[in-house]
Amino acid sequence: MNPLQKAEQKLIIADKIMNELDLLNLWSAVGEPMLVGAMAYNLILNPDIDMEIYCEKPEAAAGFKVLESCIKNPKVIEARYVNHLHGEDQGIYFQLKYKEEEDFIWKIDMWLLAYDHPGPCAKDLVELLNRALTNETREAILTIKEQTRENKDRTSSIRIYEAVVDYNIRTYEEFIKWHSKYKPKGLTNWKPN
Repeated sequence: MNPLQKAEQKLIIADKIMNELDLLNLWSAVGEPMLVGAMAYNLILNPDIDMEIYCEKPEAAAGFKVLESCIKNPKVIEARYVNHLHGEDQGIYFQLKYKEEEDFIWKIDMWLLAYDHPGPCAKDLVELLNRALTNETREAILTIKEQTRENKDRTSSIRIYEAVVDYNIRTYEEFIKWHSKYKPKGLTNWKPN
């Protein structure tokens, strides 16, 4: 099975989890939820779902209501909350861990952010990156992500997207060379050229 087929299978599982937990509907009572990250681009390698939820004023209590509903599901084995309102991310972070199979745990990251969040925001990347991606670049990204994971490199996926889409990087070795020259500081504002 090629990397694109594997990602497609993971997307089907991620959709099932999202529907089972009713996350888009639950977060709609709080604000405007958006799928971002690998699921939004059909580039899932790790069992990971990312969301951003935009509202007037992020408040932990609203997120706790969503978590309360989700933890009733016996497959949800962990829930976390961290207040980053006064940090670099300027939001409230919630996380669920969902046990899909005996030893296969999905991580669901959810950021509650203000509508006027100064950015960078992952939602601003979704449409632009989806337009820029092709089957060839998707396969290159998934291959590099897999080798990054195998080598235990702690590199954010957005750096791989940037390297493949804007710099025509196609292999892990090329990525490592490129990344050593262009290490960003802090959050990135990258968008496809």
